[in-house]
Amino acid sequence: MVFLAASLAIAAPPALEGYSNSASLRGRTHNLAKSKIVSCTTLARTLGGQEVSLLTVGTGAVEKKPALLIVGGIDPARPVDGEVLLRVVEQLVGQATTDPDIRRLLDRVTVYGIVQAAPDGSETFFERPLRQRHVNARPIDDDTDGRTDEDGPDDLNGDGLITVMRVEDADGPYIAHPKDDRVMVKADLEKGVRGRYQIYVEGKDNDGDGKLNEDPPGGVAFDRNFTFDYPYFQPGAGPHQVSEIETRAIADFCYDHPNIVVVWTVCGRDNLLHPWKSETAEEEDDEEGDKIKTTLLVEDAPYLNEIAKVYSEIAGNNKPPELPGGKGSFLEWAYFHYGRWSLATRPWCIPSETNEEEGSEETEEDDGDDSRGLDDLNALAWFEQQSMEGFVPWQPIEHPDLEGKKVEIGGFKPFLKDNPPAELLDGLAETQSKFLVRLLDMLPRVELAEVKAEPLGAGVWRVTAVVVNEGMLPTASEMGRLSRQPQRLQIELKLPAGASLVTGHARRPLAPLAGEGGRAEEKWLVRVDSDKTPVFSVRAWSPMTGEATGQTQEK
Repeated sequence: MVFLAASLAIAAPPALEGYSNSASLRGRTHNLAKSKIVSCTTLARTLGGQEVSLLTVGTGAVEKKPALLIVGGIDPARPVDGEVLLRVVEQLVGQATTDPDIRRLLDRVTVYGIVQAAPDGSETFFERPLRQRHVNARPIDDDTDGRTDEDGPDDLNGDGLITVMRVEDADGPYIAHPKDDRVMVKADLEKGVRGRYQIYVEGKDNDGDGKLNEDPPGGVAFDRNFTFDYPYFQPGAGPHQVSEIETRAIADFCYDHPNIVVVWTVCGRDNLLHPWKSETAEEEDDEEGDKIKTTLLVEDAPYLNEIAKVYSEIAGNNKPPELPGGKGSFLEWAYFHYGRWSLATRPWCIPSETNEEEGSEETEEDDGDDSRGLDDLNALAWFEQQSMEGFVPWQPIEHPDLEGKKVEIGGFKPFLKDNPPAELLDGLAETQSKFLVRLLDMLPRVELAEVKAEPLGAGVWRVTAVVVNEGMLPTASEMGRLSRQPQRLQIELKLPAGASLVTGHARRPLAPLAGEGGRAEEKWLVRVDSDKTPVFSVRAWSPMTGEATGQTQEK
């Protein structure tokens, strides 16, 4: 038996060597502003005093060009996301100095980058005991006892890690995996398998209320604090929607920048290798067609699928585990409420060593097995291949609050299942960088294919303009049209001196133009009090498409 050891967070080597702490990551972010095509500003300072920095990459009037917002660091337990995102921006800036095609692309579009959207909690990657934390620094009274953060995890065995405890209990829902008793899975009650264990985070009853670890330090999770499908009164959701400094700052930034076309989140989820399922045309046209939308619209699905196809070609077939949609998540908010294309990519997951078809059929025969067991078995196999000590063997302890019960501490080491060795980061960033360049080239781009004037007699002229979208993406998504968040595409006729409109208005809104050649034709009747051939100028623009101008030819 081992005995309890006190635990205090102290500075220590990181969970994985080669990762940057918040100060180092912030320094690298600000260092990019030395480039003439990069600026770095501070969006906010969090409750924990950390800076949320914004990188802007582009030339000229950056806020008047179509833009991509790429966001990382939404989960403090996943420093890989911020590390990869920063490298992606660094690589883009480096390419712009040597590759004229990249430079021309940045003359046309803008890239906004937020490396660490939720920096609070990220320092646990560099402290002992190591503990994965998904929330910020806001004190929360999770157990509603009038005190905050008084009953968190404890390093009971003194190994510098916060893992889990398995406690023998006839009413527990867990059993050891039949293939490897290190892995715990839920018992399959439908097959008559009863559980044998309860699982708890490593710790004790610090506040004496008979419960373990029910009021840990922090906080609010960035990815549970947004307005779409907000999880009221749930752990990590916060006191109300967009309650946190960082979530409010990023939401405000989005609404203040109508030129954003796509929001791309580098995070633990992926909707490109696991594309969102769309509603059917019948569902969209049913009698409840005006209800709140909660699935990808059928009109938007082909475009998201095309983006997913491009990403799959670049990233390969090593799909990360499919995770369910998150309540209050940034990813869903960006599409359903902000009305933009919203993408998520997971830059790394433990490579799968099991053939899915063979593995799923075989494991169905194993009592109590489930998909989480497969992921854990795969992780153990990968750690062994890499000669990494990623798992703490189960070790019995004497627990003061669980007398008379068999208690063991062990499990996967914090962070290692979700973050790769640092030597892989550059290669992961190269993959995401290739996708970034392809994605930027997909943004909508309007051109005036034709501007002409025809005399009709008696000083009246008919002016015709044809607007074409040369980009792969439409000038607005269908969800954007329904939400009315993106500013509409506009077209305007500039009249020469002495001219007046016979019908209509000089400036008109246009319906969204489909991608890859979507077009609209607009006509005006104009009276001109002159014998000379007039010259008419036309402008088509929106924040998300940029501007195109043209004029009739003077004869």
